[in-house]
Amino acid sequence: MSPGRRSPAARAVAGAPVVVDASIAVQWFANEPESERAARLLVDERPLLAPDLMPVEAANAWWKKVRRREMEVSDLGQAIVNLLALGIVLHPSAALLSRAARLATADEGLRRAARSTGVGIWA
Repeated sequence: MSPGRRSPAARAVAGAPVVVDASIAVQWFANEPESERAARLLVDERPLLAPDLMPVEAANAWWKKVRRREMEVSDLGQAIVNLLALGIVLHPSAALLSRAARLATADEGLRRAARSTGVGIWA
């Protein structure tokens, strides 16, 4: 674990969880715009949650980078190891599907509604 990153055990006791998706995970371990911003989640003490499909989606995005020669195969393997070592709590996707179908992450109205009910939005 890199300096400054909290262990999964330390995260478990530290406040409101943050739900992350593959786009954030890709930024953590690939040179992407907004990578610095995404990296702040790794030093935060809050637990990280994601659908169980997230690591697969991130690996697919990294594989596309390998095919475009933006990333080495060895970096892909290390990114997967690093992602799984973060201790992100993965939730079964099937159980989330009907609720997720009602959401739109780019929907500003949804973002305002979430804020007004106290649901944290990472921006």
